[in-house]
Order: sequence, then structure tokens, then C-alpha cells
Amino acid sequence: MRVRPAERGDVDRLLELMRGLARFEEYIDDFVVTRESVLEHGFGDDRLFTAFVAEEDDDLVGMAVVYTIPWTYTLRPKVVLKELFVEEGARNLGAGKALMAAVISHAESIGAAELIWTVMDGNRAAEGFYRSLGASPDLKWNNWSLSLDD
Repeated sequence: MRVRPAERGDVDRLLELMRGLARFEEYIDDFVVTRESVLEHGFGDDRLFTAFVAEEDDDLVGMAVVYTIPWTYTLRPKVVLKELFVEEGARNLGAGKALMAAVISHAESIGAAELIWTVMDGNRAAEGFYRSLGASPDLKWNNWSLSLDD
């Protein structure tokens, strides 16, 4: 298993992995990300996210997508893990741990004070995985949202 920063040439496979997560989390009908938007926002001059990919036998089998909140109350950045996905056939091969190690290394390299993420309610496998890394749920805050669509 090899993990590395995603490259422009990975965009089609990265998009497939993003769609895989959308199917798993049941929002595929609302998924509007395109090849062009991944290129623009992940590899353009004003990139909004950074992606890491896991390779096994010359195929991309997993991805992690992060973005940075430039500063918070600590005056240090905070890294948000937006997406972590490993294809079902590649689970339990170490891809998730390797991707998380790359994300943690990235966060440390920019002096981040914290790495944060959300877990879909009821995803006990994910919760167990994150606990195995030493993470714990944030009991102080819960997520809220406000749809801005009509």
C-alpha cells in the first residue's frame, strides 16, 4: 500500500472514489461534483482542498480529502478531514490507516492545532477505526446545518 498526494492525472479515479463515498453515504442523487470542478478546486491556482490517494497494485483504492481553516481561537490552522473512503475490496489492507497517517503528517507540517471530522451517524465501523487511531468523539459540540436551497 502506497499513499501519496493526488496528482492531476488521478482526477478521473479520484472522482470515482468520491462517487463511491456518495453511494455509501446515500447522497449520490445530490452529487454534482464534476471532473472540471475537481481539477479547479483540487489542482487549480486557488485550490480549496488537498487530496491524498492510496494505491494498491497500480490502482487507486482509497482517498482522503482535506481542507484547512486558516486560523481559529488558537491562532493556528485547523485541518478538516472532509472525506475518507476506501473501496470495499481494499478495506482491512491498511489503506485507511495509511491515508490517516498522511493527513496527520500534512496537518503537522502546516502547524495545525487540530484535525477534525464528522462520522455518519450509525457508522460503527468508522467509529471503531478512528478510536483505534486514538481519536475520540467531540462531546462538547454537535453538528447543525441550514439548507440554503429552496
